[in-house]
Amino acid sequence: MAPTFVISTGRCGSTMLSRMLRLHPEVLSLSELFSTVRARHPFDGSPDGAAFWRMLSEPDPAVDTMVTAGLTVSELIYPYATGRFDPARGVPLICHMTLPMLTDDPDALYDELAAEVPLWPVRPIAEHYRQLFTFLAGRCGRPVVVERSGGSLSLLPRLREAFPDARFVYLTRDGVDSALSMSRHAGFRLMLMGRAAARVTGVSGPEQLGPAQMPLLPPEVGRMLADPAELPRLMARDVPVTAFGALWSEMTREGADELLRLPGDRWTMLAYEQVVADPRGQLSRLAGFLGVPANRSWLTAAAGLVDRDRRGASSRLDTRLRAALRRSCAPGTAVDAVLAAAAGVLLHVPL
Repeated sequence: MAPTFVISTGRCGSTMLSRMLRLHPEVLSLSELFSTVRARHPFDGSPDGAAFWRMLSEPDPAVDTMVTAGLTVSELIYPYATGRFDPARGVPLICHMTLPMLTDDPDALYDELAAEVPLWPVRPIAEHYRQLFTFLAGRCGRPVVVERSGGSLSLLPRLREAFPDARFVYLTRDGVDSALSMSRHAGFRLMLMGRAAARVTGVSGPEQLGPAQMPLLPPEVGRMLADPAELPRLMARDVPVTAFGALWSEMTREGADELLRLPGDRWTMLAYEQVVADPRGQLSRLAGFLGVPANRSWLTAAAGLVDRDRRGASSRLDTRLRAALRRSCAPGTAVDAVLAAAAGVLLHVPL
């Protein structure tokens, strides 16, 4: 089974795209599977099924804190008020975002997986993921697997290595709107701080930060990175929105070279603004890439999920601040133009 991955910087409409794909009767729309487990080394080693299941299901204190502190975002769709699991005591990681996109009863699907996955033998972790895709596709009767994780551009090299037959959809959005959305999102605030801390301490990325690096950081920064209970204070901290423009540019530039190494038939590109303006046309093109029919009923239902009020959100910023934000996004915008030309698609036009 050759999966397709939707990759992006995040905060670019990828959750909406997951929901659109969920409506297609042939598509298994996996949401945020890799973004939730990336800190647990999603492609390393050869665990047995029990260890793989722990990686997928053990609660993440940071995500639970987001829910209990009211820092919820659109990706967190578990039925917290009615579901079996309580974020105050820990929700299985795979239940926050991934399983609710597949079924209206994520607890029951969790139980099925909990009975199945721990029995799997020792094997490379990429094979565990393939078996998980196969199991869920069969269980849900949806043969085409599309995984979408926000902020996944940096995973592209590892996804290519783990899934050499995979194809990719690069979803982008005007940088100023993406950056503004990042600035209001706890996960991206934590990412921004983690990247800055990695640079200060000389490690290759936030995932390499550990006890040895914490004494090298200002105490307040170390506490915010180490203690999920600090997330509300992180959200209240004054961070220039232009820092998120630079983050968006950095992430876009990181993924560009890897995308351009792919054969032309292995990737395509979508712009959020074009999906909003012409959902039927853009989704028909995506369906062709995925090899599924663009049924009129699906196109109509999917188009109904578009919220046009979200387009051009940065236009409500102060003029000077918006201009500064656009300057911080300029390197990424230039890269997006190169990628659009290579993919032969129309890029967004800033409002």
